[in-house]
Amino acid sequence: MNPAYTADKFIPTIGMLFGNCVIGISIGMSSVMESLETHRDRIEVMMCYGASRWELIRPVTVSALKAAMLPSITNMSITGLISIPGAMTGWVLSGASVLDAARYQQIIFFMLTASSTIGALLYTIGRTPMVRLSGVEGITNRVSADIVGKLEYMNPGASIKDRVAKYIVKQLDARGVSKDALLVVAGPGNLAISLAMLHRKLLCLIPERTSADRVRLLKCAGAVDIMRTLDGALPGSPEHPSSIGKRVVEQKQGAVYIDEELGDWDLSECYNELAAEIIEQTKGNVDALVLGVDTGNAATHLARALREKIPGVQIVGVEPSNSAICDQNALNPLARRWLCEDIGRVYAPRALAANSIDMWIQVSDNVAYSMARQLIQAGVFAGPSAGASVAAARMYATSEALQCGQRVVVILGDTARNYGETLLSDDWMLAHDLLDARMLGDIQRKQIEQYRAASIEDLQLPAAVTVSENDTMGAAIELMMENDFSQVPITGPNRRLIGYLTLSAAQTLAENGAAKAHDPVKQFMLRFTGRPATDNRADGRYTPVLSLAATPSSSIRKQYWLITPETPLSELARFFETHTVAFVTDASRKFCLGIATKQDLITFLARRNTRTF
Repeated sequence: MNPAYTADKFIPTIGMLFGNCVIGISIGMSSVMESLETHRDRIEVMMCYGASRWELIRPVTVSALKAAMLPSITNMSITGLISIPGAMTGWVLSGASVLDAARYQQIIFFMLTASSTIGALLYTIGRTPMVRLSGVEGITNRVSADIVGKLEYMNPGASIKDRVAKYIVKQLDARGVSKDALLVVAGPGNLAISLAMLHRKLLCLIPERTSADRVRLLKCAGAVDIMRTLDGALPGSPEHPSSIGKRVVEQKQGAVYIDEELGDWDLSECYNELAAEIIEQTKGNVDALVLGVDTGNAATHLARALREKIPGVQIVGVEPSNSAICDQNALNPLARRWLCEDIGRVYAPRALAANSIDMWIQVSDNVAYSMARQLIQAGVFAGPSAGASVAAARMYATSEALQCGQRVVVILGDTARNYGETLLSDDWMLAHDLLDARMLGDIQRKQIEQYRAASIEDLQLPAAVTVSENDTMGAAIELMMENDFSQVPITGPNRRLIGYLTLSAAQTLAENGAAKAHDPVKQFMLRFTGRPATDNRADGRYTPVLSLAATPSSSIRKQYWLITPETPLSELARFFETHTVAFVTDASRKFCLGIATKQDLITFLARRNTRTF
């Protein structure tokens, strides 16, 4: 295929791309606005029932993409791949072969699709909803002020940093930075996640305290590399992200270092847009704004923009108890430890204007995480930093600084879904003593008192029916269907438990011809490898587990706990949070004694007249 950079191909191609992109983005933007206005009532009802941000914006986004892509698709469906319109016709007339023209058209079509997608995605950033937090326990009965939350976690990238990323990408384009350039991004992770939606190559400098869930998300999003940085590193030190980032940029030709804190990016328009939304949604009735402070950009720009329109508005800054933004003292920066992500610094960030904050409130990790849990229970799926901000708003609203009936707006900066191993884990919350008394009591009741020290032996399970590894698939399927079994344990020599087979998998294999009726079960069973591991529980106890390989040829492994008749039902309930079936064996795992399912637990509780989950 002849190169596309020659004049006879390059000029018509650029014209076609530009024309289609403008049309696609324009149509997509119009579709988004029309859909939001038309379906406003439905969206508000879904919000009341706790719908996620993606559930809310998915129909709007899909509709916008369809509308944006329709002109190109229609054009192709009418003219076909060979008798191509516009620029493609120009190619053929200028001497290019019809086959070359068709190939380039396919490439350009996919480029247009990508441009329409990114255009629609950029347009969905912002315009986040605002809700009253009257349903959150601890606010309803204790606060007379009107506290409303600005749900910034409902941006496409699940955080307020989507706004920042949008304007950084615009400035990168204005500076002529290539889409293939490496971006070295410093921060807790939300900015990197937002940039990953809009740029191809990222190297992320992530603090040690950042949750593993965000790191996994960044890896899946295509981050080139992820480097951990010290939580307590000071500016100018070799360990500080800016020092590391600058060294990386020097080594990588064409790389660009991105750090909000350095002030290299003009973010005033970004936060002016957010301030305008707040004023529009509240009709200018805002007495105080409460937000977590990290880089200082949000506080500085929002304070300036809001005070221009609402002169008496108070700006309340929130940081963790050990943070040093408002409390500079002689404490060693490395000794300043906290768990709450996205807020706080061991020094005052230079992007924070001195007069931005009218009042500072420091919030402990315990209060921040407990409030985040209360928000989740009320249907507001925000993260720990939002919990800290809401707790601070409650504290501010009950102080003498605010009168009855005045309104406080709280920025809820990121989603709870990025904290699967921390905020959303009962075990982690217990281990770090982050639950309030009520939540602690609820978990203890659920884990211990609900089962009253009962063990698996109290379930009175029937004896297990097993199948030998040399039995046929036909016999195993027949056995499960006759006895209404969902799975059957497989035994090896000396009747030792070596794995199991599920009815659904066996029937699927048989239906698509992968397994014959006379094939031995051992070829298709899920096999226990017997590899021990540990259970990371709060008490630190070692628990033997079994590793389960999906198939003999698969490298995917799933860890199973060793479960015996003496295993407490509270542990079995925890096991069923991630598994569907438990094979009960003796302590040496030689024999399968029974099979337990979640239904067995429910039946047991019903017999005890205890309320189930």
